[in-house]
Amino acid sequence: MAENFERKNLFQLTLPLFLFGIMTIGVTFADTMMLANYSDDLAASVSMANQVLGLGYDLSGLMSVGALILIAQFLGRNEVDNARDIARVGFCASVGFGVIIAVGLGGGATYYTDWINTPDEIRGDVLIYIYSISLTMVYYGFINTAIAALRGFGRTMEILWLGIIGNVAYLAAEYAFVYGFWIIPEMCIYGAALSTVLIRSLKLLLLIWFLQYRIGLTIFPLPRNVWSNSIRILKLSYPSVGEALGYQLYQLVIVSLIAGLGVTAILTRSYTLTITQLLAMIVIVISYGNEVLVGYDKGAGDNETAFRRAVKNAVMTGIAVTGIAAGLWLGGEFLIGLFTQDAAVVAAVQTILMLHIIVTPFQTVNLILFNSLKAAGDVNRPVIVNLSITFALALPLVWLFADYLGYGVKGLWYALILEEMAKGTAMFLLWRYRSWQRLKLVEDTDGQSSYAV
Repeated sequence: MAENFERKNLFQLTLPLFLFGIMTIGVTFADTMMLANYSDDLAASVSMANQVLGLGYDLSGLMSVGALILIAQFLGRNEVDNARDIARVGFCASVGFGVIIAVGLGGGATYYTDWINTPDEIRGDVLIYIYSISLTMVYYGFINTAIAALRGFGRTMEILWLGIIGNVAYLAAEYAFVYGFWIIPEMCIYGAALSTVLIRSLKLLLLIWFLQYRIGLTIFPLPRNVWSNSIRILKLSYPSVGEALGYQLYQLVIVSLIAGLGVTAILTRSYTLTITQLLAMIVIVISYGNEVLVGYDKGAGDNETAFRRAVKNAVMTGIAVTGIAAGLWLGGEFLIGLFTQDAAVVAAVQTILMLHIIVTPFQTVNLILFNSLKAAGDVNRPVIVNLSITFALALPLVWLFADYLGYGVKGLWYALILEEMAKGTAMFLLWRYRSWQRLKLVEDTDGQSSYAV
């Protein structure tokens, strides 16, 4: 018997995610301050290690991308049981893929650190962190897919609770293990790694509980068509994850270039990204909510509503976050002072925050319309376009501005401005031409479905 599904609006979907994002930014600030106050080398070590681990993070989310697209479109047709089956398949496939990722990261850690020109004084700590966190990749994909399932079912409040519990526990654990507390000894980089491993394990258990008691979704029994649906999900997922992986490789090239300039340059980039993550969080939250709603619209066959919704959300969000970017620049000296009093770093970050005002509206349009195209089933063309711009335009510009012309970290943002202008324009044109309206992922046949591109 069909089970009714109640859709939520953009505000209902995104408010918990927005609060979660605000809290996460606060936690990231506190995390960065905690590591930096312990030592600049510890902060730089974790920052460098996370650039390598970013490859694993993107790959571990492989199955969550396609799973969310199909879950949203099935729910748009009120086919709740099919949506649950897709989620179960995504869980199984994500865990299997996570094992491969963990082996790849751990086995190649020394090569990766050499590739990004890790300074000798922090290389040992970077390797320790990579080895430790790579173990969590075994179940990190499950975490990503579980969160995608909660998003698809509109249960974003549970994601907020996951963040509250997980982040509070993380800060407490990191302080205790890094600095030492009571009977716990001071553990430096080992403490930073151990706290992350423990909290991700806690999140895994919480998600299993949320899935079962909030949306009636148990991990077992698995559906009979696990293999065929895994391939189906993979076909929808690999282009987007390929784009993210390509961009991470691009970021590793950037890190390698910046690392050659020393720890000061690494910290300048790291602190800038920490401050501007407020903008990224707002855009990501809106794009997540918009993605689910566009998926509902597309599954229900309402292409016109999907088109207008995405354009409106992209434009309004772009205007709002550009204003916030200007505010961050005006308050930049205070924000940077939370991390360092180094005059050279403060001046460099302040300049980059001004440049980021120009980046913001184009970056917003790019992300929201990219995810809208993905939700509608157009998973290949946006990725091809974005990767082409990244490697044919952005990478040469990074070398030109940051290396050849000697602008350093500031040169990265010169390249970023031109990159995001090109990507934002390209995504708008792809959405405007409406080729995605001809795509169909689910058919009008008793819960049966097909994949078509």
